[in-house]
Amino acid sequence: MSIELASGRATASADEKLMDNLRSELLIAKEMLKSIANSLTALGGRESLLLKKYVEEVSDSKKRVELMQRDFLTYFSKVAPSLYNREEWIGMFSKISGIIDKISGVAYRTEYLSMKSWNVPADIRGKLMEMVELLTSMLDEYIAMMNYALVNTSKALESRSKIAAAEAEMDSKYRAATFAVLEAPSLGLLALLLHDIAEMLEDVADLLNSASDDLYLITLSTSS
Repeated sequence: MSIELASGRATASADEKLMDNLRSELLIAKEMLKSIANSLTALGGRESLLLKKYVEEVSDSKKRVELMQRDFLTYFSKVAPSLYNREEWIGMFSKISGIIDKISGVAYRTEYLSMKSWNVPADIRGKLMEMVELLTSMLDEYIAMMNYALVNTSKALESRSKIAAAEAEMDSKYRAATFAVLEAPSLGLLALLLHDIAEMLEDVADLLNSASDDLYLITLSTSS
């Protein structure tokens, strides 16, 4: 076996292990989004105790991800010299970390809303729920892209295109949510928090779209 071939196999193994770690983080991010959806439902029913439970789920999930992030960085520091796509891997890691942080931020804001006497209009909650649902589908597509990235370039590109289209749709949903907030002047200070939540959800879509560029560059290099 040549040294070059052995090195190639080692690099492929490292790519697979890094991918497994980030895929696991995103599966937890999906759980967090489900808790966000449940939080918005509880917010509509003014069920503060139930909402607190969902926020705690998000917080616990974030702690699980933080352990995975440490494992990723520890392993990455060992294999980085052999990787062809060091910048793309660390870029994906950073953006996925940002996604986790943004989702956590949404959870804490919904909890804060539950502690106030404010009434969140049903149509605005509905628009936020649509954003959460679209993000969940984007995460599914990104995870599918991860599954294809190291084995099927054309399928990975197909997933990449779907993510880009979903991100454009998210822009539209973000505008709709923002306009709904602005057109309800009676909301007062509540409008600021609702706009923050919509903006954070839209930020998650942007981060996913950007991370898909990193992932596709990794796909191209491993297929060449």
